[in-house]
Amino acid sequence: MKNSSYKHLIISVSSIIAIILLYELFTIINKNDMFFPSFIDIVKGIYGIALNSGIWLLLKTLLKILIVIGASFIISLIINFINYIFKYNIDIVNPILFIIKAAPFAIVSVYLYILLFETKEVIPYIVSFLVIFPIVYDGVRQGLSINKDIVDELSMIDGSNGMKYRKIYFPLALSPMTITFMQSLSLGIKVMVMSEYICGVTGSIGEIINDAKLTLDFTIILGWLVLLVVIIAVFDLITGILKKRLDYTY
Repeated sequence: MKNSSYKHLIISVSSIIAIILLYELFTIINKNDMFFPSFIDIVKGIYGIALNSGIWLLLKTLLKILIVIGASFIISLIINFINYIFKYNIDIVNPILFIIKAAPFAIVSVYLYILLFETKEVIPYIVSFLVIFPIVYDGVRQGLSINKDIVDELSMIDGSNGMKYRKIYFPLALSPMTITFMQSLSLGIKVMVMSEYICGVTGSIGEIINDAKLTLDFTIILGWLVLLVVIIAVFDLITGILKKRLDYTY
């Protein structure tokens, strides 16, 4: 099993190295340092980003996403609780969720930018919520949907309801909700940055990318691209590990 994992890792690393080498070859052939900076220049750009408050902006962006994810979980739990009491409430929620899922977030960002221009800093929160909330809602619903056979078996076990929730219900719900959280984190980075860029939010990664576009500073643009891809890849890797661990545990 370990040998198989090492093989996958070696192939993945080799693929990344091949992509970098192909890009370097492409830059040599084109000989256009402005539009196609070398990989070394991109790495230097990432170093410059880190020195010029880039780390702070990343942490700030992650904090925004965590706020959105937290709000999504709370609202999802409330809706699922209402669904449990009023069975037909789900018939009201489902069409709303479909509209939210189907709406292109770029168009929503532009509309909100026009509508809320004076308070445009709030727009990335709204857009990120509209994209993340349906995913979190599905994850929470899955986590709370315990198999009827398990529920019947639990009713025959001695012990308080508190003990059953703590030792049985919670572990069963933990796996899908944890995976949902990590997936929302990865998606949230892309949505938040894109929304900041469209709306020109001051003091954000989106603003820096927009400024780099206007000055044709492709080193900064590609530097942020590589940096965000690496961060999202790390989150996806953690998600994959959690899936295996949690499935094995529960």
